[in-house]
Amino acid sequence: MPLPSISPSAAAIDAAGLLALVDALEAHPGIEMHSFAIARAGRVVAEGYWAPYAAERPHLLYSVSKSWTATAVGVLVDEGRLALSDPVCRDLPGVDFAALPARWQQVTVGDCLRMATGHDQEAWLWGSDESGVATRPLLDSGLDPMVARILAHEPEHEPGTHFAYNQVATYLVAAAARAVAGTSLVGILRERVLEPLGVPELLWKTTGSGAELGFSGSFARTRDVLALAQLYLDEGRVGDRQVLSPEWVECARTPSGLVNPDPGGPDWAQGYGCSFWSSRHGYRGDGAFGQFAIVLPQHRIAVATTAETGDMQAILDAIWTHLLPAVDRAVDRPGDPAADTAADTALAERLAGLRIAPPPPLPFAGGQWSRTSGDVAQSYSAARVRPVEPGGGWELTLTRDGTDLTLAVGAGAWAESEWRADGIRLPLVAAGGGTGDGGFAAQIRLVETPHTVHLRATPAPPGGAGGFDLSWSLPPLHGPDPLRQSARYA
Repeated sequence: MPLPSISPSAAAIDAAGLLALVDALEAHPGIEMHSFAIARAGRVVAEGYWAPYAAERPHLLYSVSKSWTATAVGVLVDEGRLALSDPVCRDLPGVDFAALPARWQQVTVGDCLRMATGHDQEAWLWGSDESGVATRPLLDSGLDPMVARILAHEPEHEPGTHFAYNQVATYLVAAAARAVAGTSLVGILRERVLEPLGVPELLWKTTGSGAELGFSGSFARTRDVLALAQLYLDEGRVGDRQVLSPEWVECARTPSGLVNPDPGGPDWAQGYGCSFWSSRHGYRGDGAFGQFAIVLPQHRIAVATTAETGDMQAILDAIWTHLLPAVDRAVDRPGDPAADTAADTALAERLAGLRIAPPPPLPFAGGQWSRTSGDVAQSYSAARVRPVEPGGGWELTLTRDGTDLTLAVGAGAWAESEWRADGIRLPLVAAGGGTGDGGFAAQIRLVETPHTVHLRATPAPPGGAGGFDLSWSLPPLHGPDPLRQSARYA
């Protein structure tokens, strides 16, 4: 059920505070916002998208995926099909549970959701290569190869005693949920959660064996993330329907009491529940580079954000500094309906005009290059640019493993394209132009992810060869190849 909209002043929120929030986010040099949405008491009071990002585009959520996975587990717990005390490896296909080392037998569903498997550091690198299966008597041909590699390494500590933020934990609990339900995570969520919330599609990256990552890789619209936060704010209810039990919501948001040894910021030092972080205010689903699903029970507020930033704490700081003081300001002061209406109007106008400016469209006559550098996958070996028409932008072709991938590059505007290769579809937008020194530069935005690729091609010196550079603004966590960031399959 999509959330209705209401003006900030009608929800007793001062729109001037929300304008200050937008100002602060845009002014921070380390933050590039893609979207945000704020609801109070189940009604959306503000929603903004920095073009070319848009309301109907899904966005890679990184570890907010853990909160979707935990919600799927909550469905099974509420139905009596799974319990937090269940050994997470007990029902995994292909696992000889009795042959597992003692600590793996002891790791429970709850331990995984609370990042308390007993590991002392991130363990996912052990399972990063699907090319082989560890040879141990506990394994057979029915086992997910990622699970095989995980179980080949016993945790260092007793389960339940040590916090370590760890992708392995969520991958295992996702595998257990699929095994119990006999379907995918999305299959578990679709009828019970997604349809009541009005979420039309939840894309998810999968491993080579077809398993959802669970800990990462989900894609959803900003409104869908807001709906997830609102579901937990409403104690699991959607309208008159109890989608999740209040007991599950309480379990999810309650920190385990284990200490995060490496918080990195004050809002990562408040504790961790069942795949939700506690915050200085409320609690949240939390994904790399600024993806948040924030629940603020004291204020009856839900917030969703998408972004590309290495300073996630700064987004939370801005919300605490500007949004929270604006709540109930309208009822705490003498009424001024005209001022409230003016602030609402100013905010609406500002949100309607949000955009990320494309690079300047300096002229460029075309060129080609065959030498590359940068932190994007080195399989991109050649590039060529040709003008489409005077003032009409350019066609950029990159050669990847012998296959040409072409996209439009707008001149002073974002142009949309889609790459298709290896059974994957990748939506893109790009803009660029000449560099004034005979070279060419373009921003290539993977518009359903937080990530941006920068191309810069240099002119050939006398008697030499020009080259091109492909680099990320912030390298993605799913590997260096742009195509591999997508969860859309041809």
